[in-house]
Amino acid sequence: MDAGELDIVVPPEAIRPFVRRYLYANRRLEAPLTVHPKPTGYSYFLNNFGLSSGEAFPSHSLVAVVDGKEFPSLSRWHISGQIMDHAIVVRFSERLQIVFCELAASALYRLFGIPGARMTGKSQPLPAVAPHMEARARAHFVCGPEASREEHVAEANAFFLALAERAGPGDPIVEAAVARFEAANGAVRVADICKQLDVNPRRLNEVFRHVVGVPPKFFGQILQINWAVGLLYFKDTETLTAIAHEAGFYDLAHLSHAMQRFFQEGPGAFLRSNHVQFKTFLGASRRFGPTSPAVARK
Repeated sequence: MDAGELDIVVPPEAIRPFVRRYLYANRRLEAPLTVHPKPTGYSYFLNNFGLSSGEAFPSHSLVAVVDGKEFPSLSRWHISGQIMDHAIVVRFSERLQIVFCELAASALYRLFGIPGARMTGKSQPLPAVAPHMEARARAHFVCGPEASREEHVAEANAFFLALAERAGPGDPIVEAAVARFEAANGAVRVADICKQLDVNPRRLNEVFRHVVGVPPKFFGQILQINWAVGLLYFKDTETLTAIAHEAGFYDLAHLSHAMQRFFQEGPGAFLRSNHVQFKTFLGASRRFGPTSPAVARK
């Protein structure tokens, strides 16, 4: 399996404040697939469209292992929170028929009424964490695996548009801080953000962690590292040192140290590893951030 078998779809403008992008796959597996999710700075909503709305996965078909504890899939819809230092493995044994919806930093809080901190390091069925949303999900997600990618994406867009129309207000401190982190691809100091927003660092840390699920320093660091890894994948003609500088690191040693801390692999080892889904997400990340093609054209 390679990254070409996974599609990235950018959602319409109306829901981009809440949904950053979709990762789509619809195929039977010739052999079991094991995925090792890495921190991205964001949470996810999963629609397992290989099932009918009332069906549950066979316990052996999809299993997540978080810090050594197994969590078989028991619902068509799951919410997965932030990853920090958690060891996570996801095993697909028979099929990969899923839309992964990458949510904006505050979307769990604003759309589902779930503090990000509640879901950090967890992946749980939608009925378990937001039972009031199950009926809405059943109404919107009706397509099975025989439907087209466009049909699956259209029902996801409709679902999130309906939620967006009733979204709760964003915390102004959190929204402003997230905007600054994302504009700089994470390469900005928390102290500078606090100064710009005229907010106490302790206050920023408290509200940011509650809403987003991770501290602001971690959020900025993981965005910066993800951007650096994206450059590693897609600027293979440049030196590692040049890429480290472009991503805002002082030198290659600082980038290597950061990657070892968050991914347990340095730049070279990471490039040799087969992080299929992660590589696909990072490939699409070039559509975001201040150095993306869309921004560069303005």
